[in-house]
Parts: sequence; C-alpha cells; structure tokens
Amino acid sequence: MFFADPAAAFANIARAMRPGARLAWMVWQSQERNEWSGAIRQALAPGRAISEDAGKAFSLNDPAIAAELLSTAGFASIDFVEVQEPVFYGPDVDAAFDALTGLYLVKDALARSDEPPDQPQQRLRNLLEAHMTAEGVFFDSRAWIISAVRATD
Repeated sequence: MFFADPAAAFANIARAMRPGARLAWMVWQSQERNEWSGAIRQALAPGRAISEDAGKAFSLNDPAIAAELLSTAGFASIDFVEVQEPVFYGPDVDAAFDALTGLYLVKDALARSDEPPDQPQQRLRNLLEAHMTAEGVFFDSRAWIISAVRATD
C-alpha cells in the first residue's frame, strides 16, 4: 500500500515467486472504517484537512482495485477476509502516548503544527484517556487479509 508504483511492485513480487506460491498480507480498509486514523489526526490538528500522504495507508482498501492490481500482476485465487479487531496502543495512557509519539504520523503532525507542542500533545493524551479500558488503550479498526496465488505459467 506504500509502493510508489504498486503495479510494478506487485509484478516484481509475482515474478520473484514460484508458480503456485501464496502471498498473504493485511491492508487497512477505508479511513472512515478505522477510528484510530481520524481520531488521532484530529487530536493533533483539529479542523486541518488530512494530507494526501495520509491516504497511502488506505490505498488498497477497495477490494475491486486490489484484486485488479493483483490479477494484472499475475496472481489468481484472490481472496479477501474482513478483520474487525481493535488496535491496541498500550496497557495505559502513558505507554500508548509513548507508542504513538514514536510514529511518523504523530511526529509529522507535531512538526507541522503552529501550536506550542504541549497543546496537541494534551489533546492526544485526552483522546487516549477516552479510549482507556480495563485491558488498555484501544481504537476500533477494520482491515482486509488479502491472499493470492502466483498464477501458473
């Protein structure tokens, strides 16, 4: 989902695999179906439009697009399994905050902010506190497990 040229990348992957070999990986469904993405971005930059780069993580969210990409690259038996599992960020707010502030998404948003760093950081902590459960900090998410077989020549 982060390839500059997904068609070329998957064609190269297919060429490197033996006929009949299986490829499997997970991709996020749309941003709208992944609470963590929008909530974290809005906590860091309320009201600011989401950058184009943010969409790359969701670029293969449409099964029709992903299937066409794989089929064209030389894959067959393409299958999608929906996964709805919450994303775990840590056992408590401090651990979740530390985990998030290490991610590019957060570092980039903080670097582009014209606010003093403590303001977006406090909004992020407040968001994490709102998602704290007895088992830790969780956000809703949806993904696809995509599997495909390298077509036989």
